[in-house]
This record gives sequence, structure tokens and C-alpha cells, in this order.
Amino acid sequence: MTARKKKAAGPVGADRRSGPPPLKDSAAEAIAHFLATLDGEACIDLYDMVLHQIEEPLLKGVLDYTQHNQSHAAAMLGLNRGTLRKKLRQHGLLAEPETVRPKKKSRQSNTHPAKAPARRKR
Repeated sequence: MTARKKKAAGPVGADRRSGPPPLKDSAAEAIAHFLATLDGEACIDLYDMVLHQIEEPLLKGVLDYTQHNQSHAAAMLGLNRGTLRKKLRQHGLLAEPETVRPKKKSRQSNTHPAKAPARRKR
């Protein structure tokens, strides 16, 4: 009986049949499709457009993964929490609490504290 060598286990996700393709392959395919649809038209600021398009789903995905814990999401992304909040605002993903307006004070005489009686001079 001959001994069979076991195949060495590769890194996680090495089997391309299980799971989605690597992110860079998906990005390359989407960019190639976009450029093909330009059909000779000029394109300006492609770099910024691609980053903006990719950043929003990345932020959404990480926030969902961390159950909207901004500190954990920032650490996972390698960002400062303030930077994450700025990016969330840019993409309209940050639900800002409504500012509470102070109530107007009524001008009734009983709302003002009573003045202390003046001290007598000795």
C-alpha cells in the first residue's frame, strides 16, 4: 500500500470555489466595465470617484459588522474615531441627534428669584 501525501493546507480563503472572489478581482472587473462604458468620453477625477464609491459600502459594512460601535469600527479600519465620524458625515451615514433648543423663559414676575433684602449699614 502506498502512502498518499496530504495536500498542505493553504491560507484561509485559498480555495477560490468557496466564497466570493478577492476584493481586488471584483474591483478590477468593475473598473474595467466602467472604462469600457465610457466609449471614448472624457473622465475627470476618476481616482476620487472610485475612492468615494468604495468608501461608503466599506464604512456601512464595517459599521454593521461592529453593530454600529464607532470605536470598534475605527480600530478595525485603522482610523481615528474623529476621522471615522467625519467620513460618516461626508457619506450621510451619521445620524446626528437633534439639537435641543432651550425653552424660552416667560416674563412672569414669579419666575425670577426674589431679591435678597439689602443689608443695613452699621
